[in-house]
Amino acid sequence: MPPCLNYRVPITSACAISSPRRSHPSSASRVKTANSSRSINALSEPILALRKATEQRRDESVHAVQMTMTTARISEKVPLPALRILHLSDLHITAKCDPDVLLGPLLTDLRDRHEGLSLEKVDFVIISGDITNRASPAEFEKAQEVVSGLARHLSLSAGRLLIVPGNHDLDWDCKVYEYKRKRHVDPKTLVEGAYKAEGDGYLIRDDAQYPQRFRNFSHHFYHPLLLSEYPLEPTAQGLAMLFVPERLQFFLFNSAWEIDEEYRERSGLCPGAVSRALEAGNRQLREARERGELGPEDHVSRLAIFHHPVTGNEKIHDAAFLEQFRRNDVRAVFHGHVHEERVAIEGHLSPFRHLHVVGAGSFGAPGSHRPEAVPRLYNLITISRDLQRMRIDTRCLRKSTGAWEAFTVYPGEKPGAPKRA
Repeated sequence: MPPCLNYRVPITSACAISSPRRSHPSSASRVKTANSSRSINALSEPILALRKATEQRRDESVHAVQMTMTTARISEKVPLPALRILHLSDLHITAKCDPDVLLGPLLTDLRDRHEGLSLEKVDFVIISGDITNRASPAEFEKAQEVVSGLARHLSLSAGRLLIVPGNHDLDWDCKVYEYKRKRHVDPKTLVEGAYKAEGDGYLIRDDAQYPQRFRNFSHHFYHPLLLSEYPLEPTAQGLAMLFVPERLQFFLFNSAWEIDEEYRERSGLCPGAVSRALEAGNRQLREARERGELGPEDHVSRLAIFHHPVTGNEKIHDAAFLEQFRRNDVRAVFHGHVHEERVAIEGHLSPFRHLHVVGAGSFGAPGSHRPEAVPRLYNLITISRDLQRMRIDTRCLRKSTGAWEAFTVYPGEKPGAPKRA
């Protein structure tokens, strides 16, 4: 509110008239009095106008403050919309893939207000591996076209695409083993898991060449899409990403880091990658609190993403890292690989920390690569803004030329069980 102004009208001697006796004023006196009155009126008019303008500005300021306070009260009452995360896995894109054929039905299902999900945009997209079929440069370039098109339609920046590789995203043609006859090898120098006996010799892993299996993934897909190289060193293949406005933190891992042509089923997470990612995540939280971006008591929901499952068939055999996840308050794991919907709860006996494990099925694998009677699938993850509730809508495409429709909803009526839509 503007400060009050104190205006003083000067009093001139012409306004003070003294007479010792009653008499009619002379003509000269009447003229002098009239002139004085006109002088006072001439001075008063601009003062009154200024005072009126000042009062008007004061009233406008009061009104503006009242409107601001009213708007703030209304804003406090309107809850922020829930967070939406689109989860795709096992796209198995080939060089002949038509992006419009793959994306058109998906975008229709997301936007359809009657039989679809009634969404124009999402907050994040997760792609949990097996993006291509054979990891060729041509397939990755087509995949980059598909994913960048999806991001454009959903008005998403590249930083909100959360992507990890799968076993179909490593270059199987990359030569990483060298054959040596036994007489040329000292068995004491062989490292478990880095060689394989064959005939009269050994296939010995070339550790310098081994990380190059993911070069096509990085060079032809990840870098053009996200404008940064994917780390080829296994211990660096654990990424922590904090999003302060949403109070979400993601951990991204390569569960195919030790899979090759000789050890096709050797899925898992590199221990060094797990340790470094969790430490990086903790450091991100500390620094955000020091900068005042997060309050001391602000809760952040932590989510992990990798390709292979940790439950059921084809699971990671050494999944002890899940205990590290639980102790570091990771609340959910999202994966792919098995081409079917899969939901489980790890650590359900703990009174403090449960870990939800959610598989997305296959978004693009042909029928011959999916379990019998299992359609193509994708998930929409909805997380409440208070980070206390999570819902998984699984959508299905029963025929390749058909439309996406409801399949299951998690949680179902029983804890840990999905409900059929």
